[in-house]
Amino acid sequence: MITAGIRDSIGAAIMRRAHRYGRVAERARQNPLLVRAGYTLAGLFVFLGIMDVFSTNWALSVGAYELNDGVRAAQEYLGSAWYVPKMALQAMVAAMIVWSPNRITIFIMTVMCGWTSSIVTNNFVIAYSLS
Repeated sequence: MITAGIRDSIGAAIMRRAHRYGRVAERARQNPLLVRAGYTLAGLFVFLGIMDVFSTNWALSVGAYELNDGVRAAQEYLGSAWYVPKMALQAMVAAMIVWSPNRITIFIMTVMCGWTSSIVTNNFVIAYSLS
């Protein structure tokens, strides 16, 4: 009985928060500048994901190894198709950016694009130095 009541109140709180976030996203999509920034960041994020795959494959082909445990597990389990779940996740995040291009999302994804570009740059430096 008690757990059902707690579950219901948690579910109601989650639904209220989701509804509120939906309104924030809808308002953000009304602002052409935020929409343009969202599409730009989404495209950049997917492009950086593609560059990450290329740079990682190059680095691996010349003797480097993957440090990220999750990516390493995907490489061991999926072989040459390791990039499929990675790019699916990149595409999902890009879709979320476009769906809700609010200022907080734009800021967070700008930081993430900077971080990803540093990883890509590092991969290229490692691959170039080993080749």
